Amino acid sequence: MQEPAESNSLNALAMRLRRLTSVPPLMCVEFLRPLSEHERIRYVEYAESSGLSLFIDPIELDPEIMPVVAAVRERAGRLRDDGQFGRGMGTGGRLHAWMKGELAQQHGIQWRTPPEMNPGVAFD
Repeated sequence: MQEPAESNSLNALAMRLRRLTSVPPLMCVEFLRPLSEHERIRYVEYAESSGLSLFIDPIELDPEIMPVVAAVRERAGRLRDDGQFGRGMGTGGRLHAWMKGELAQQHGIQWRTPPEMNPGVAFD
């Protein structure tokens, strides 16, 4: 059964996203506004199905970019496990910085890190 069109309005999608992230509704609206209707729906449905509680860069859901980001993330995880980003506090920031550089330099992808996507959240 298909949902009514109003459930896919910008405001309705923002409220669905707000329930997952606890981010104020207006911030959810502003986050979703630049996306096309299809991208908004895909983003919110992904967030709901994956249990997403923080914003991710919407380009991660682009079917052509998704496998590249996943591969770089997997490689970053192996490097982290090998201690390449140090240990303890700051490890996540170094990992994200490496991923951002790798995606830009090797793949021409301008990716925004979780801290960039969630400026009000404290990361390690």
